[in-house]
Amino acid sequence: MSWSGQLYSKVFQGVGDFSLRENDYAFGNRKFGGNAQSITKRRWVHHTSFLWDYEMMNMGYLKLPKRAPEYRQARDHSDFICRMKDYISRQEFINRTISALGSQFSVTPLELESSDCPDGTKFVPSTRLLGKQELEECFESESGNVILQSL
Repeated sequence: MSWSGQLYSKVFQGVGDFSLRENDYAFGNRKFGGNAQSITKRRWVHHTSFLWDYEMMNMGYLKLPKRAPEYRQARDHSDFICRMKDYISRQEFINRTISALGSQFSVTPLELESSDCPDGTKFVPSTRLLGKQELEECFESESGNVILQSL
């Protein structure tokens, strides 16, 4: 994770109090991004999710995680996370990210329309909506788990 932390420290230089804390990106002690990575013999995949914007009311639906970073200090979601858009504009983030990547890699701008995608290529989604029966089965098993947990 340290490599991505170094890259994003260039992106967020002078913005908030940026740091990589455990697997999270934070401004001070407030999380605005999370990471995951997989390293195998010949491959390295790194994934980052940024909290650009969200409805605080929706955060009430989230359960507190069983495993949490130490710096969370058992704080509620509303005290633990922050919106990235409150610290940097979208365009400035894009420009700074391109610049930071350019200091490590050869970056060439490319228009989406000019990418080498064969005509007639069809997008095949890797996710799907659950049907009514699947949702009902999920809720039934979930309510059964809740009953068992309360015993």
